This record gives sequence, C-alpha cells and structure tokens, in this order.
Amino acid sequence: MRKILLALPVAALVLGSAAYAADTKEVLEAREAYFKSLGGSMKAMTGVAKAFDAEAAKAEAAKLEKILATDVAPLFPAGTSSTDLPGQTEAKAAIWANMDDFGAKGKAMHEAGGAVIAAANAGDGAAFGAALQKLGGTCKACHDDYREED
Repeated sequence: MRKILLALPVAALVLGSAAYAADTKEVLEAREAYFKSLGGSMKAMTGVAKAFDAEAAKAEAAKLEKILATDVAPLFPAGTSSTDLPGQTEAKAAIWANMDDFGAKGKAMHEAGGAVIAAANAGDGAAFGAALQKLGGTCKACHDDYREED
C-alpha cells in the first residue's frame, strides 16, 4: 500500500509533465504557423503592390483579415520563451517582461493591417502600398525587440 501511495505523486508528476510537453509543443507549432501565415500574406501582398491589381489586393486583404482575427494571446503562455525552451522558439523572454509594450506593438500591427485592408477594398494602389510598408514596419519593430536572431 505504501508503494502505491508513493507512486501516485510520481505518476501525476510524470503525466503532468508529459501533458505540459504536448501542450507546449502544440502552442509552439500554432505560434509558428500563425506567424508563417502572416509572413506569407505579407509576401503575397508585396507582389500585388508592385503591379497593383485591385481584385488581387482585395483577395489578399480578405486573407489578412482572417489572420488578424486570430487571438494570439493563447500562443504566448508563460514558460514558452527561447530562454525557457532553447532551440525551440525565437520568442525572447523580453515579451513576458514587457507584455504591455508587446501588446502595444500587436495593436499597432492590427491597426496597420486594418489600413491595408481598407486600401485594398477601396482599390487604392498608392494607399495600399503605403499601408503595407507601415504594416511591415510594425513587424520589424516587434522582431527587433522580441525575436531572437536567425
């Protein structure tokens, strides 16, 4: 009986650790997928902006709108920084130390994305290009502070 009672906390710890590892892996995969989709959208829109095509811009803006509708807060739980998980993520621990600034940068990205979407829907190539540059600047600002170098 005593062996069983001692084994229960150990089993709970092992199972809990395994669940955490699975959850962490899923979070990191989801976070990476989100940012890859955002990067892919930026690349596609850059191509559209070079030789502006209003219909293509609207189609890409619709994709961007769906991406930006994602709640990314669950993708950044504590304990998932590059310090916590070396080699598994590029998210600096500074994110969690400066969550207000990180959130402000995210808000700026959403506002810039909204301007891209509005310009695309208006069929305004000049505004689309300018808004896209501003959106890229918000990405860079966040990467400069919160993403490990490749």
